[in-house]
Amino acid sequence: MIIGGRGFVGAAIARHFLAQGRSVHIFGPDSAVPLTAGATQTLGSIEDPSALRTVLSEVAPTDVVNLAAFSAGPVGLSRSGEVDPERMLAVNVLGFRRLLEALVQAGHKRLIWMSSTVVLGPDQSPGTRLDENAPRRPLTHYGMSKMLAEDLALYYRERYGLEAVGLRIPLMMGPGLWYEGAASPLKHLAATAVAGAQPVVKAPGVRFDAMHVADAGDLVAALLAAPAGTLAPIYHVAGFTTDYREIIRVLAEQVPGFAPTLIEEIPGIVYPLVSQARVERDTGWRHRRELKATLIDMLNEHDASTRLIDPGYKP
Repeated sequence: MIIGGRGFVGAAIARHFLAQGRSVHIFGPDSAVPLTAGATQTLGSIEDPSALRTVLSEVAPTDVVNLAAFSAGPVGLSRSGEVDPERMLAVNVLGFRRLLEALVQAGHKRLIWMSSTVVLGPDQSPGTRLDENAPRRPLTHYGMSKMLAEDLALYYRERYGLEAVGLRIPLMMGPGLWYEGAASPLKHLAATAVAGAQPVVKAPGVRFDAMHVADAGDLVAALLAAPAGTLAPIYHVAGFTTDYREIIRVLAEQVPGFAPTLIEEIPGIVYPLVSQARVERDTGWRHRRELKATLIDMLNEHDASTRLIDPGYKP
């Protein structure tokens, strides 16, 4: 069962497990994003403890993954938290606590859920990759909500034995990216990358960690396959590291004649790069798709017939 399975990342995880021949049930509110073909669904809210108890009883899932987070629309999760911090806390913290409680009552032993590297706050050690022991210093409402959720997950782990495993994921990229937020410049570049186009793009002038959304399914599968009691409370996920200069260079290689102008900006918060050594050690997982593969997949989403994609590329 995937809670929040109609979002960008949740839908990718659903597609992965369906492709593996597993049954997938989605729980969450109705959405303009179509339900993944092959999945079943129960409409409901993570804020409703009765609905949570009912769906866990009726569906009886063997595994549960939580991606529920407050969204105010296509502005992205971080901006949603700034727009309405009260609703964000109601979903990301109080709703999450109700899910943890429902899982304990239903006898579940493990939960995989999504935190975020934004809990780390601004980069305090430039040039250093931070591990999971780094101090948390969030400077956004969204980051603060994820920090509180991490503390709740640890409490339920230590008091009730629920092996709640949080993933601090980086910027997620790939086909199907429908919201704006931190990935807005990338989304715009992929949509306008045709020969002769010369868009002006404003984007952060810093390097950042990112991951193809399709690799999220592999990661969750690796965690669910791990023996009980072997997983840490929190894992950093770095994927690959890039910047918008590299992104534009790779796009121009794939679409000859595409010549955007990049205006680099210093973001209000420069987030640190992280090390994913712990999750690689504990599960053997490593992301499979690098930047080039990710961008080609995004290009192919937008009228592939007009593009000159590397003929030697194999996903």
